Amino acid sequence: MWPVVIGIACVVIAVLGFCCNSTSKSNEVEEAGPQTEQKVAKAAGDGNAQKKKKLAKCKPAAEFRHPLLLTTFKGHGGEVTSFDVSSNGKYLISTATDRSLFIWNMKELNTAGKGVKSVRGNVEYDSANLIKFSPDNKSFITSLDNANSIRVFKMSKNDDGIMGKVQAVMDFQATHTEVIMSIGIDSSGNYLMTADNGTRVDIFNLKGDILHSIDTGTMKNSSACVSPCGRFVAVSGFTPDVKVWEVSFDKVKQFKSVKRAFDLTGHNAGVLSVAFSADSSRAATVAKDMTWKLWNIDVEYEQGQDPSLLCTGKIAEKPEEAIIALSPNGKTVAIAIENNIVVYNVITQQADVSMTGIFSSEIRHVAFSVDECGKYLFCCGDRQVKVFNNVTGYRSKIDYLNKELRNCNQTAERRLNEQLQDASNALAQLEKQSSS
Repeated sequence: MWPVVIGIACVVIAVLGFCCNSTSKSNEVEEAGPQTEQKVAKAAGDGNAQKKKKLAKCKPAAEFRHPLLLTTFKGHGGEVTSFDVSSNGKYLISTATDRSLFIWNMKELNTAGKGVKSVRGNVEYDSANLIKFSPDNKSFITSLDNANSIRVFKMSKNDDGIMGKVQAVMDFQATHTEVIMSIGIDSSGNYLMTADNGTRVDIFNLKGDILHSIDTGTMKNSSACVSPCGRFVAVSGFTPDVKVWEVSFDKVKQFKSVKRAFDLTGHNAGVLSVAFSADSSRAATVAKDMTWKLWNIDVEYEQGQDPSLLCTGKIAEKPEEAIIALSPNGKTVAIAIENNIVVYNVITQQADVSMTGIFSSEIRHVAFSVDECGKYLFCCGDRQVKVFNNVTGYRSKIDYLNKELRNCNQTAERRLNEQLQDASNALAQLEKQSSS
């Protein structure tokens, strides 16, 4: 009898021990879940576990097809988080979560049947979330994922003149407590900008010293960028406006001040993204109110002039997140929402090209090439950077020139007709290339 009782007791104790152990492990999983989610989100360059942008298994969307797709840059082993195009249009540089950096030779984009050459570098002991070329295209900066700070890299060429070496030369002191979500460099090389997903924007000199810190008052920054002229820093956030500051230096490049210049007001909900045209005379915005807007910011704000709204376009869905890009000539807008891109003709305000399901993950960055019409449109996601022919750029220019011809004098008519013919020929060439 006693052996049976003892046996039953042992079984009961073992079962209770297993249940307690399972409960404990379950609690550990529940407690570790949010932490794991935060790490994954941070690795994707976001830092906010509630956001959609979470790092997942990167599987290139091999099934994606589109007649305007020119080529795909492949080589990264992790999700591509950012890229930038050099100001001379010769190179594109990309970075990914596997710590890799790739410099792609843009001269070979139109070389039929050949891959685009690239040079690989690495981010030691960290990975880079964002990347920007310096104005002279001889160096670049990155925002580091773990350190949440800036690292400066130098590039050098081989004897044959081909880019061949990437070397880290400097780390900035970490100043942000929130995750850096945007970086930028003044075209004159006077300063660089970092903005986090809180309300802080820092202006540094190239030695890594802070010149000025801005509290944007947006509750939460959604995007920030430096104008190509280097004069302005624009920030969007939770509020339905874009705040623009002017960064001033004297004639000998000594820092003077950062002061509020003007606001872009007119949206009815939080602005998600802002971008400048190449000459800094135009700015484009997209907001949660399902609209995008184009602004004339070529004004003397110190004399009381306000930026003017040039046009408003509509988007088909209410976005929680969106990225906007503006072509160099300010006549084409591209908006990325989730893993889709729609390209709009600014002259007509109509959607001209749609590309859906480009990647299996969300698009992380969108940009046009630096030529006037933005001949190419770039985007990154998964482990790739994709390159599209931008036919909308030439269509919008043709619409603009036809509009100008209706109101021009005889002196301007010949010049406009020549430009119209050039744009029409370029469009025909792109369309032919896309259909082949």
